[in-house]
Amino acid sequence: MTVWQRLVAGTGDPEQASLLQPVTLYEEKAIEALANVKRRLAEDDPWISSGYHESGAKRDGLIRWQQGTPESLEHLVIQGPHFGIATPFAKQPRVPYRSNNDWNQLDLRELSSQFLPGANYALTGEEILSRGGQDHRNGVRHVDFYRLTWRSMIAFNTERSLFAALLPPGPSHVHAVHSLVLSTSRLTVLNAGFWASLPIDYLLRITGRSHLQVAEAKAMPAPAEDHPLAESLLLRVLRLNCLTEAYADLWQELFDGSWIEDAWASQPAGLEALGRVEQHWSSSTPLRTEQERRAALVEIDALVSVWLGIDIDELLAIYRSRFPILLDREAGMYFDSAGRRLAADPYAFGIGQQKEHFVRLDAHLDDPVGVAAPEGYSAPFVKADRPKEMRQAHAVFSARLQAAKDRGWRP
Repeated sequence: MTVWQRLVAGTGDPEQASLLQPVTLYEEKAIEALANVKRRLAEDDPWISSGYHESGAKRDGLIRWQQGTPESLEHLVIQGPHFGIATPFAKQPRVPYRSNNDWNQLDLRELSSQFLPGANYALTGEEILSRGGQDHRNGVRHVDFYRLTWRSMIAFNTERSLFAALLPPGPSHVHAVHSLVLSTSRLTVLNAGFWASLPIDYLLRITGRSHLQVAEAKAMPAPAEDHPLAESLLLRVLRLNCLTEAYADLWQELFDGSWIEDAWASQPAGLEALGRVEQHWSSSTPLRTEQERRAALVEIDALVSVWLGIDIDELLAIYRSRFPILLDREAGMYFDSAGRRLAADPYAFGIGQQKEHFVRLDAHLDDPVGVAAPEGYSAPFVKADRPKEMRQAHAVFSARLQAAKDRGWRP
């Protein structure tokens, strides 16, 4: 069986995969690294839930269409657009809701510690009391755990294909969303880090998957808890996902003193120290600005690549050949001194950005003395440069892994 066959077998749709463009030499090496990953999610016996099947759940009186903000997390019913990559609360539906485009992006800088997003669905009174439509094991509900959740549909014509984040205990979700629980919180969070990365997203694209459901999820590459890069991954994943006090217990459970000594590997300009964290969750725990959140995701891309044995040229080949929308959008993307994003592409606009802001930025960059910065933004402006940032981060994480090997660590 060829490397390609091993990668697609049991993990994708061979017919769809055969329609994809030919791979480059560097991609072939990345594919080989992914195919040779021995550890798969099935080894950790994940408990996976498909949530409420919308039509059946409405018919059976479990959920109903009711727009509004729920009373608590236990009453919240999550839909796919609610969350983004490593961002459990990314959007909330507009009222009234008329189409799939009626979602407002949330400004994470303004989220309160008790934030609850608005929702389109609500549990019925009977379901609130019984929770009979939710998955149970030995009297324990699936929703009582911190979970890795993802949109089950995998799209190939978008910036990214895999949208996954960590849900806190309480919320349920509809069938277009799946979630999983592992035997330890550490494993759940490490897998959330893998699923936030470009290499794992690439795996879905190259194998032609249109959906990621139970069987396919179990075939995904999985991290080991004791890997030398585990703490570096945990810090970045938790700072991205732990947006509210609902994550306080998870943060405290997994907190490690080494995080305080960790630093940005991609050397982004103007950001606060990555390791400026404390054992107890506070409003300063999550990364909130658009620049620092993107920086953490770029570092996760590099870190997971090193973990999987994908070298930097292979990672860059993955990025350039299979993520053209991401590449194009970042070609015209900047961040101001407060970490606010400004982009040329309307689909990549930062929070609060208007079309005229980038026009003014363009003029300011050409003549910084004669043309003021866009209103509400402040210089200096830093341009997004993913290849440079990934190369810097990959070198740092490669050095950390090599140091562990020099100390005697073996996979």
